[in-house]
Amino acid sequence: MPQVIINAQQKGGVGKTTDTVMEAIVASTIFDKKVLVIDTDLQGNATDFLGRTFNLKKIDYTLMRCLEISDLSKGIVELSDNLDLIGCKYDMRKYGDFLIEKFDNIYDRTFYMSNLLDAIKDRYDYIFIDVPPSTDLKVDNAMVCADYVVVVQETQRFSFDGSKRLVFSYLQSLVDDFGSKVKVQVAGVLPVLLQNRRELHKKIVNDTVSFFGQDNVFNTIISNHARLEWYTAQGIQFNDFHDKKMFALFADIFCELEERIQAFETQGDISDYIYKRRYLTKDNKLTKLGKGLDVNGLN
Repeated sequence: MPQVIINAQQKGGVGKTTDTVMEAIVASTIFDKKVLVIDTDLQGNATDFLGRTFNLKKIDYTLMRCLEISDLSKGIVELSDNLDLIGCKYDMRKYGDFLIEKFDNIYDRTFYMSNLLDAIKDRYDYIFIDVPPSTDLKVDNAMVCADYVVVVQETQRFSFDGSKRLVFSYLQSLVDDFGSKVKVQVAGVLPVLLQNRRELHKKIVNDTVSFFGQDNVFNTIISNHARLEWYTAQGIQFNDFHDKKMFALFADIFCELEERIQAFETQGDISDYIYKRRYLTKDNKLTKLGKGLDVNGLN
């Protein structure tokens, strides 16, 4: 059964796109999953990121063009044996007006992309949808496609507040409007440390755990890694020890995500759960599994 995943946050600049791309590449290269990335952000950051990584020069059908012709399959670009992309460009700015002109009711406008995705989703194990940090009809279209949302939270106050708004205001409003048609579950809050301010970091992580509950916060935390910023400029590579540590980190994130999904699928919720890291220790050292990591389909 394919799983549709969105990394989300109402505050911008927390690394949602980077996390989405890394999770997709790790899933496809290390764990041999068949993966599709759909970029819905008119900035096209995920498209550019993956383009630099896989030397993609041209996209014949943007996501917006696919939506106009009601066929997402036209936009699928094969990046590697296990990883595909439907890319986005600035023409996505037209999508809101397109939906309003095409449909006369809010339900059909909101679930248009979801209905089109149903035609191709069974080709994949995982579909990652990259969304902008906004709450409008375009984002609604992506969010109602999702099975699971990962709330990406930078360890600072504004991001913590954004996480609360995302879960208890935005997602709840979709459920209020469309009921059981909205199937999305919150897989957990993924803390991201972008600044080396340990006391602040520790306090907000503790506040997050206190507010959402330990079961609902990822045990794997993304620390401040200059390598991630380097990837966004150069494309993702797997050449040295530092690359292996980054892949080990996201291998743990993906494994924890899978375990969280498994808990929802089998128990209906997450209870008494703490992920045991397999690839990278808490003090940022490679385990035996981490040292043995290799990738398939990159470089």
